[in-house]
Amino acid sequence: KMYSLVLNALSNNNLRHRRRLPLTHPLCSICSESTNTTTTTTNQNGPSIDKSRRSKGRPHKRNSFQGSYDINRLTAAHPALHPHIIIQAHSGRQTVNWSNPESVRVLNTALLVADYGIHPQYADLLPMGALFPPVPGRADYVHHMADLLQRSNNDGNIPLGRQVVGVDIGTGASCIYPILATSIYGWRMIASEIDPTSIRSARDIVTANALEELIDVRTQERSSRIFDGVLHRGEVVDFTMCNPPFYTSKGAFQAENARKLRGLSRSNQSRRNVVRSMPAFNSTTTSESSTGMSNNFGGNDNELWCNGGEVSFVKNMIRESELYQDKCLWFTSLVSRKDNLPKIESIMNIKGKSRRKSGRRVRRQVDVQAVQHMSIGSGHKSSTIIMWSFLDEKQRQEWGARRWS
Repeated sequence: KMYSLVLNALSNNNLRHRRRLPLTHPLCSICSESTNTTTTTTNQNGPSIDKSRRSKGRPHKRNSFQGSYDINRLTAAHPALHPHIIIQAHSGRQTVNWSNPESVRVLNTALLVADYGIHPQYADLLPMGALFPPVPGRADYVHHMADLLQRSNNDGNIPLGRQVVGVDIGTGASCIYPILATSIYGWRMIASEIDPTSIRSARDIVTANALEELIDVRTQERSSRIFDGVLHRGEVVDFTMCNPPFYTSKGAFQAENARKLRGLSRSNQSRRNVVRSMPAFNSTTTSESSTGMSNNFGGNDNELWCNGGEVSFVKNMIRESELYQDKCLWFTSLVSRKDNLPKIESIMNIKGKSRRKSGRRVRRQVDVQAVQHMSIGSGHKSSTIIMWSFLDEKQRQEWGARRWS
């Protein structure tokens, strides 16, 4: 029923850049992302908080990825994937070598091409060393934004098309969230970025996909600001999203990257999953990275770490969002470590009620009306979306009626 509603609305809106909604197909368990149900509780001494409950590591119900990759379909859509396919010894299944950065890069490109109509040169437009996004988790975040907006829509449907405006903070060279949001739901997106090389790449990707009318890549000139300098005076948006730099230093990232590479190596040796490659599709060969750093887990410095890590970054975002409280329905961000949530939420409160800790008065808190959590991913790949609004339930419903009716 949900697919019918979305498809009908897309047809009625006659979106210029409309994309085929991705049909359900399997996702390999190594990349599974979860969807969740939530129960809402009200805290009389603070914001209303939705406590999330994981649904067995499943992807969002509208995510294209639900079980295991359809390799034949992906190679048909993106033939460059074919040389990277291998056969698992223990199962005989087709897969790719997950420790090979180029294979992962091409696989994710194939997903974008097959399910979202993205130009096959997507990966070629990314600068060397840029973070290449795993598509399933990024799509889950976008789908959860759709659910969030749906709850404020009086007709109970997901709001679609150009009438919905979102902001991606730190879009990176990949511009992944905006291209997914426009391709799936036809939303308009503002993509902010501070790095000049990433800005050029993001704009090249937008141009290659003829999305200039839906995606506006904007330069953030000041590293100490998040919304200021990106949002224009009086500009109104429906939601913001962000995948913040989560490491506290470059050294912390390098140590974690080395740990992940050791884990992949042990996994490959123990499972002995690489026994033979598929027959050559053509005479073209793919160069392999000879560097010691896998860009499976790579990215530019500003994409990966900042002083104070994700806690400091999201706290600063919350404080600055207060200045735009009547210009945005929902502010959101990913949080990679669940134990960071209490630290982040320590600066939130209704009506600025201050807390005391160890006899010391904490910095003034930000008055918010609602805070919600949504857990996505599974195991060590899990993250939490934190969402906050300065509007109460009635005001959020009025927002939807005013903006999307």
